[in-house]
Amino acid sequence: MILHSLRNRTLGVIPIRLALGVVLFIAARLAGAPNASALLAFVSGMIGITFLLFNDPRARFQPARADPVEAPAGARVAPLWRQALAATLPSTFGLTVLALITLVPQPTLTALLAGICAGLGVAAALSLPRIDPALHVDPRSQILYRK
Repeated sequence: MILHSLRNRTLGVIPIRLALGVVLFIAARLAGAPNASALLAFVSGMIGITFLLFNDPRARFQPARADPVEAPAGARVAPLWRQALAATLPSTFGLTVLALITLVPQPTLTALLAGICAGLGVAAALSLPRIDPALHVDPRSQILYRK
């Protein structure tokens, strides 16, 4: 069984999301988005998604997660690159595809999507202190383990 560390997974995806956000923002500017509009869209997307992730009203209606169980003896932890790649699916990958689709016809929308992508990285960085380093998850079954 191969497990993913919740903390390492988060640590690995932060630079990917931030870098993609910056690259997409630069691409939006090069594609013709006006400076002020692009910057306002980027910052709005970044702040907006960070706020929503920490204040999601749907969280009240989600069932509580089961307590973590002890990890099996033969369980291994996946390499960091694999954990980070898994964490980019589907949110970061989907945002990047949408941003690339809108790059030529709507570069300001691309800047907004770039800000949302970067905001996911900011939210991940802000959540790091609350993640227990002993928690691991099986990516297939989503069962939470303590190792």
